[in-house]
Amino acid sequence: MPTTRGWLVAGAGALLLAVGVLSQYQELALLGALAVLAVAAAVLAVGRTADVAVLRSLPSGTRTTPGRSVRVHMRARNTGRRRLRITERVLGPDGGHDVPLASLPGGGTGGSDYWLQPFRRGVVELGPLRAGRSDPLGLAESGRSHGATDRVWVHPRRQYLRAIPVGNVADPDGEVDGARAGTLTFHTLRDYAPGDDLRHVHWRSSARLDRLVVREYVDTSQTRVCVLVDDRPCPGGTPLLDEVTGAAASLLATGVRAALHCELRLVSGRGRDSSGGLPPLLDLLAEAEPDPGGNLADALHLARTRSEGDTAILVSGALDTADLRALGQLGDRYSGLFAALLGQRERPPAPPSVTLITAGDAASFADRWNEAPWPR
Repeated sequence: MPTTRGWLVAGAGALLLAVGVLSQYQELALLGALAVLAVAAAVLAVGRTADVAVLRSLPSGTRTTPGRSVRVHMRARNTGRRRLRITERVLGPDGGHDVPLASLPGGGTGGSDYWLQPFRRGVVELGPLRAGRSDPLGLAESGRSHGATDRVWVHPRRQYLRAIPVGNVADPDGEVDGARAGTLTFHTLRDYAPGDDLRHVHWRSSARLDRLVVREYVDTSQTRVCVLVDDRPCPGGTPLLDEVTGAAASLLATGVRAALHCELRLVSGRGRDSSGGLPPLLDLLAEAEPDPGGNLADALHLARTRSEGDTAILVSGALDTADLRALGQLGDRYSGLFAALLGQRERPPAPPSVTLITAGDAASFADRWNEAPWPR
């Protein structure tokens, strides 16, 4: 179809043609007709873009952290007979832009690599690939989107903390023995993996799904930690939420490494546990955005309806006395209640049942947390 330049040339040509005909000025009418014909010829010459088969791979993985590069390898095949210009659309927390790639010859296959280096926490969408061509004068162009969209999760920066205080542990010194016994309570069904006990195969579900699935059990007496991330809008905006998620990531990374059963919940409603390891928890932190629909009272009520936990930690960028009092009401469900407040200058008074830690950002939070006299 015509480009912006093409529409301007066609419009000016049509105007000249009309004026020339009405004024019987043949040279002016001829000039206008030539302009309109030039745009029409450009549209016909460009034609319709052929299909392009796209294969995108991420040898560096689909997870990264701010400042760490990810290599994206592209392979594409042009099913048409004419050369195509291709670009890749990249949309992330830093904005969107098009990455130019090597053009594809007619009927040929080509490959291009480019590096993705995000600087902020979030989710980066790769694609779709855009293939097209234009005429030499830039009067017309054609283009189509091809291939699927892939995602890269940019996890918040994190560091391991000195300890995670827990309330109910077998060791009087507060250490977790790391046992992950799994023979007490049925948790879920999952796909069979080599080495699983065949006695745990759920044959009825396996027959229905046409693949082997096994029963997974968890030890309900295992020490557990609930990390609640406040993703409500606050004066600090998304940059402050980046710091909040960074502090939460440090807590979760430390808890998972200590073999604690960790659960992550966003105030807006989404949640995951550590049964799938640390990466899915960090994925959810990467996806978190300020949500006006988040309600802290509802999130705390949901925490109350779940089974009792050992430790609950609320990480936020904006808390007041009422919020801390509402958290303190979970004292009959959690033996340890903590609140981490980042980026807020005023320190609200906290009830005796809640331990409040204030810090300017995620890095200073880690220092303040490590300075606390937690049992080890």
